[in-house]
Amino acid sequence: MAGSAWLLCSAAEMQSVCGESTVDLEQTNPEVSCRKLNGSSGGPEACVVFLCKNCYTVLGDSLSVCGEERSLAAIACLRVTEDLNVGESVLFVVNGNLKGCAYYPLLCRSCGTNIGFNLYSAPRAYAYLRGLFCLLKEHILCYKLKSSALVPGNEMQFEFPSLEEDVAELKMQLVQLHVKMELISKQLLQQEKNTTACS
Repeated sequence: MAGSAWLLCSAAEMQSVCGESTVDLEQTNPEVSCRKLNGSSGGPEACVVFLCKNCYTVLGDSLSVCGEERSLAAIACLRVTEDLNVGESVLFVVNGNLKGCAYYPLLCRSCGTNIGFNLYSAPRAYAYLRGLFCLLKEHILCYKLKSSALVPGNEMQFEFPSLEEDVAELKMQLVQLHVKMELISKQLLQQEKNTTACS
């Protein structure tokens, strides 16, 4: 569903909800290899800082990005700055792709803008987003460190390399290792038989 209207549709408190919490953004070095953005090779030019679109408060950076859900126009992050507050109450989605899901709103500490969500419960298709800090692209700006350019979040595309090739290569290496171990085992067994026969 386009936009974030579903985030503001309905709210209800649940028992045993956690209080307001924040997660520190780890100290990062722009020279550290970053994830691929817009087809970049992953150098420092690919690193971006996420800002609140309303007040320019720093919310996080691309080093913490672990996924992008395009159907929700959201960026999933492992970490955010202390300036992004996790709401105290669990809210419920009443329509759209996340209908029936429970979430904690993510609010800008400086201006109170609803930046995104932290899913508490979700259907299987979005279960991988639970516990992550999901920033809605329409509410953030992206500052590119290398070019000093400031672009709307909607214009940023995050590309993540497929793991299929890596998994296939790992399987091949494991098979080769297994074959080598069997060969060594047979050689040791044969050597033991020869030693026994000689004695």
